[in-house]
Amino acid sequence: MTYYGQHNEQYITSREIGRGGEGCVFELASHGDLVLKVYNEPPADNRQQKLRQMVAMRSKEIETYAAWPVDLVSDTNGTVVGFVMRKLQGYLPLHHVFSPMDRKKMFQDRGYNFLVHVARNVSTAFHKLHEAGLVVGDVNEGNILMNKAGMVAFIDCDSFQVHAEGRYFFCEVGVPRYTPPELLKRATFENVIRTANTDNFSLAVLLFQLLFLGRHPFAGRHKGNADIDEETAIRQRQFAYSLTNAKKKLTPPPDSISISDLPEDVVKLFHQAFETDERPNAVEWIPALDALLKSMHTCTVSELHTYPAQMAECPWCWFRKHRGIMYFLDDSYLQANMVLGDIEQFVNGFRPEPITLKQLSPESVPAHLPPTPVPARVIKAVKIRTYLSVSLGIAGIALLTVSPYSVLLAGFLVVYVLRGSVWANRIKAEVVSRNERFQSLQKKLQQVLREYNAPADMVAYQHGLESLNKLIFQFRRLPEELDRKRKSMEEALYNEQLNDYLRRFDIEDHQIPSIGPAKKRALYNAGIRHAAHIANLPATKVSGIGPAMEQILMSWRRQMSADFVYIPDQLSLNAGMQKVNEEMAQLRLKLESAIRREYQHLNFLKANIRTRAELLEQQFMNVTVQMKQAQTDVQAIRKYAA
Repeated sequence: MTYYGQHNEQYITSREIGRGGEGCVFELASHGDLVLKVYNEPPADNRQQKLRQMVAMRSKEIETYAAWPVDLVSDTNGTVVGFVMRKLQGYLPLHHVFSPMDRKKMFQDRGYNFLVHVARNVSTAFHKLHEAGLVVGDVNEGNILMNKAGMVAFIDCDSFQVHAEGRYFFCEVGVPRYTPPELLKRATFENVIRTANTDNFSLAVLLFQLLFLGRHPFAGRHKGNADIDEETAIRQRQFAYSLTNAKKKLTPPPDSISISDLPEDVVKLFHQAFETDERPNAVEWIPALDALLKSMHTCTVSELHTYPAQMAECPWCWFRKHRGIMYFLDDSYLQANMVLGDIEQFVNGFRPEPITLKQLSPESVPAHLPPTPVPARVIKAVKIRTYLSVSLGIAGIALLTVSPYSVLLAGFLVVYVLRGSVWANRIKAEVVSRNERFQSLQKKLQQVLREYNAPADMVAYQHGLESLNKLIFQFRRLPEELDRKRKSMEEALYNEQLNDYLRRFDIEDHQIPSIGPAKKRALYNAGIRHAAHIANLPATKVSGIGPAMEQILMSWRRQMSADFVYIPDQLSLNAGMQKVNEEMAQLRLKLESAIRREYQHLNFLKANIRTRAELLEQQFMNVTVQMKQAQTDVQAIRKYAA
């Protein structure tokens, strides 16, 4: 579809790349670096005014850290339907870096220092947006994206709080687990003025989740028998990792690193953020995280194992050895099972070269040849023709005094002698014969060149060469295919454990924002009964559960899985790896056999092409000499035919 900007700029949509509670996001065929958000319903006047103000506020600084509205767009009827923003290519939601399995899949070569690096970039993004007078408001792990370099950017920026010309455009949504206690006490977010300080609480939660591998600062074990959820803990300021609150009710969950293992200034900032109202602003986190990053130690077992200098030993090795937990996976234990060997050495012997033939040109064949002698009978015919024509001419002139018609008769006889007599026909036959030979040799030479330049087997050779290159490419990719299959196998084991864990959380037993008894019954009737089942929602139509509700349920599912700890089953891993190795060994043998067959076939075709090319080259030389001789002969006979 075609939409129009504020200055009649045309935006032509292509495929849909995202859908949420408010609308859909489309790629633009007309603008490869932009995307278009189209609301499900035309935005109200207040939303339109906010978007216009945001477009007017756009700057390079803001657009570095946010998919900011670039232009307001309307449909063909002039109705405002959405806005255009920067396309974030290669970005993923921030929560993909929280869990070990997601890190292994998306950031397999990154360690704990990368999480600190991302935390530093998140702080910078908040700082720059606050400097621009903006308040994010609706902070959560889903509307902050990051790429493989750890750069971050915000999406859903139309929910930001904007203050311009003495007027507030409010952020009226929020996720409780990222909301500070003073806002949780309110019944609604409508007409609530947020500040950088309320954002600072949300920022601290995100930073904590990054440094504590997805753990929430207000989720822990109750010292008694009571059950305190995250929202209640935030209201009561029950920071589970607190080192200063002697009356705290929560303690950190098991298998978590200790907050005392972090530098003192980082620990102080977390306590200030979660236990006071004067929270550290975004810029205060940057030097503390920079110092943490610079002080990192690297484990002697694995380069992926980096950890704070305050720790006496590598925590990731300790968790693996004593608890069977791999927070940062070291794949060295799999090396003994590798089956591929030195692929480059194997493949190099089967690397064919394209066939190149030298260029043939008649000009390159030297031929300084005397003309073929004219037959005696032709010479005799020429002499007779010349004698008769001259004699008839003289006789005609001599008889001119007797009768004027004698000249005409003599002229007719001269023309006959030159063109129609037996002597003239004899000369003409020799000229035609020589011309025909020359033309015949020209055609023969062209045919030889066509066969030489386009050998019959060349097409088959090119196809075989492409096939062989594809086989070699597949062979070279065997290590990547092994890695992909291994990760897929381990991910299946991970998901199996995670689903077993999530089955404990029955939907009817938990309070889920905006999901009342009626909606729970609808979910139950559709087979969505516990947190594990929520993953089936996109493929299951449930009455009353739209995209917005799906997002709430998915967020609750992530919340329930926050304390899940993946403990690899080494027996299952080894069995799975053995199966993968067997599959890869079979694939290797199959590819090797195919490469050898294709290479032998190419050698056969190449020998045929080269042998035929040598014969055609010699034939080309011979025919070229013959053609040049014929050309000289044609030129030689022309003086007799005149």
